[in-house]
Amino acid sequence: MAALSDYLESGLLSHIFRGATFAKPTTIALALTSGVPKDSDTGATIPELPSGVTKGATFVTTNYSRVNLGSPATTGNNTWNNVGYDVTTPYQVYSTEVNNSGYFYPLYLSESAATAADPNSVTQQYTFSKTFPDVLFYAPATIDVSGSQTNPGYTSYEGNGFIKNASQILFSTALTDWGWVSGIAILDSATYGSGNLLMYAQLENPRLVYTGDNIKFDSNSLEISLK
Repeated sequence: MAALSDYLESGLLSHIFRGATFAKPTTIALALTSGVPKDSDTGATIPELPSGVTKGATFVTTNYSRVNLGSPATTGNNTWNNVGYDVTTPYQVYSTEVNNSGYFYPLYLSESAATAADPNSVTQQYTFSKTFPDVLFYAPATIDVSGSQTNPGYTSYEGNGFIKNASQILFSTALTDWGWVSGIAILDSATYGSGNLLMYAQLENPRLVYTGDNIKFDSNSLEISLK
């Protein structure tokens, strides 16, 4: 997720380059959207999923609501990993520094993750001083590093430009069909239809949500990056 709203962009620019002060949000909340929000949207104008539908004279709840992650000042360290920290995701690296050039994978940022990938193998270490200075990668000894490898499609190492959720984020169970979910938004209010839009993105795997479904983001699956 990398798209910043007009509200956040103007606030940060004025905070850094002018005399204004941009206050830290007291609440961070996640919302699901049927379409992808726009930079100019607010918490009231994003295409958020409905919290209820009217059938005749009866209002029927969908059980959709934003996920309140609380105040970043008190819960942020429990909700998000350290910036740039990821010990579970395999990385692809292209370099001319190890044997023959090519892709070398899977590579991990922790020795324990490499050991877990293949407990019966001795762990190898790799360094790429030109591409990733001061970063030590680990891999099981069963990895094939000879010759040029085929790109496996893993996420490239991204330095300190990202942050990921430390634990699972779970939305309420759908009590009606929610329909098409294709976007996510981060806002400074957990109240439906209110607050300021901070960031947004299109989901990589949009889907239809039916009655009884749960939308969730497993740990390290929601990545926020600034580029």
